[in-house]
Amino acid sequence: MDTKIEAVIFDLGSVLATNEWPFTYEKIAQEVGTDATNVKEVLAPLFNKWCAHEINEAEVWENCEKQLTTKFSEEFKKDFWLKTYQLWSKDIEGTWKIAKELHEKKIRLALLSNTIEIHVIANEDMGRFQKLRDLGFEVFVFSYEEKMMKPDPRIYQVTLDKLAMTGEQCLMVDDKPNMAQGGTSLGIQGICFQSPEQLKDEFVGLGVL
Repeated sequence: MDTKIEAVIFDLGSVLATNEWPFTYEKIAQEVGTDATNVKEVLAPLFNKWCAHEINEAEVWENCEKQLTTKFSEEFKKDFWLKTYQLWSKDIEGTWKIAKELHEKKIRLALLSNTIEIHVIANEDMGRFQKLRDLGFEVFVFSYEEKMMKPDPRIYQVTLDKLAMTGEQCLMVDDKPNMAQGGTSLGIQGICFQSPEQLKDEFVGLGVL
């Protein structure tokens, strides 16, 4: 590489933490009496709009009820997104170990996540974000705050601005190929995450580790 990599930008879900969504879809499906696949088809587009701050939680539930032709109880809805996230989202320890190695090599660390405020609160309550700060993560960029989402290049630019770095100095790690490559127009090289072992090999191959 012509420019030395000085920072790595990580996605959160399915990279640093496990993906809780299959369990969430199943939980709603059991409540409704339908298939989790049907719930995903309805909820995934709504969640994307929520992540971009285009709709709020009440509108998510309203649209879910309309499209699934059901009515959720207030008890079921109360703190649903917080509780399900805290119950099923677990650290992917291998990725954390790699992040620690990067920090020890003076590589700066950032987090760029398509997410909702409730899940940010959940991560703070769980102590996860403080652990990331302790590990060396210094920049946190969330879609709901910026009102834009990966793979929109603008949110990658926000991250670069917070790091005060150029794209050529950074790598993006994401489990979704289009989001790993979302900053390429800015010079950010992307790595599509499959496993900690694969990620380590990629970093070694690039001379980052």
